[in-house]
Parts: sequence; C-alpha cells; structure tokens
Amino acid sequence: MYPFYFACAWTLFTVFLAHATFHEAGDVERWLLVGFPVFGLVCMAVAWINARRWRTLRTEEEGGVTWYIWIDAGGRECRSDRDPRPDWEAEEADGDGDGGD
Repeated sequence: MYPFYFACAWTLFTVFLAHATFHEAGDVERWLLVGFPVFGLVCMAVAWINARRWRTLRTEEEGGVTWYIWIDAGGRECRSDRDPRPDWEAEEADGDGDGGD
C-alpha cells in the first residue's frame, strides 16, 4: 500500500500548492498545477487496483489440487494452479532483486 499512500500525499500536496498559487501562476504553471493532482489521482487508482489483486487472492482445494483465485485489474475472476505472487512481485520490482524495496 506504500504507492497508494505516496500517491495520496502527492495529490494532497499538489492540490494545496495549486490552491495557494493558482491565481498568481501563468498559463504554463496553471497547466502544471492542474496536471500534477490529476497525475496523483491516476496513480492512486492504479495503486488501488493493484492492491485489490493482492487482497482478493485466496486458495481452494479441489481434487488434491490447490487453486489460487483472485480478481484481476479488469474485474474478472482468475484461477491458477500456480501461486501468482512471485509474478506480481516481479512486476512491482525495481530491478535490484529485493522485490521492490
């Protein structure tokens, strides 16, 4: 949930900054003062969707096979006989092998 909290902080800070300085800003600055909070809202939505994938993961046993079931970003239920968490961690990693930390 760290990316979600960072996106929330980013959005709140940029909204405060835009509110405090919008009337003094020129045209380019106004575009930036609108664009930064919108970027923060988009990041919040993406982080929320990725977090939902982790929260909805559950396992079921059927006929001696363990099924991993979760809701993906598109809202559909996915099933796999292989644990998807290593793939998700690789997607979120920063490339140095420690899982994104």
